[in-house]
Amino acid sequence: MIIALPTTTSGEKSFISEHFGRSNFFYIYNTETKTGEVYVNANKDGQGGVGVKSVEFILKHGTNILITPRVGEKAMNLLSETDVKIYTNTDEIVKENIASFLNGELKEL
Repeated sequence: MIIALPTTTSGEKSFISEHFGRSNFFYIYNTETKTGEVYVNANKDGQGGVGVKSVEFILKHGTNILITPRVGEKAMNLLSETDVKIYTNTDEIVKENIASFLNGELKEL
């Protein structure tokens, strides 16, 4: 399973960004290999459609789960056409949110 999280800084000790499409980075975690990779959000400074472009980015990485506080309307419409499930994050860092998800403690958005 692939989990995507928008983050403010890079790494598993980052906090989740309040802004999915305009987050500084994306942390992509593979539950099978138990490894994560950080990607710069190249779309964050775009004039429009950054949420949709961010959805396209996470889909390209095979994301099954998105952990984020909110998603814009256009991005949500696109995600609703996929199998990606969206969960709300806690106030904890990335690795704690992943653990909370794996323990069934996060609520579906």
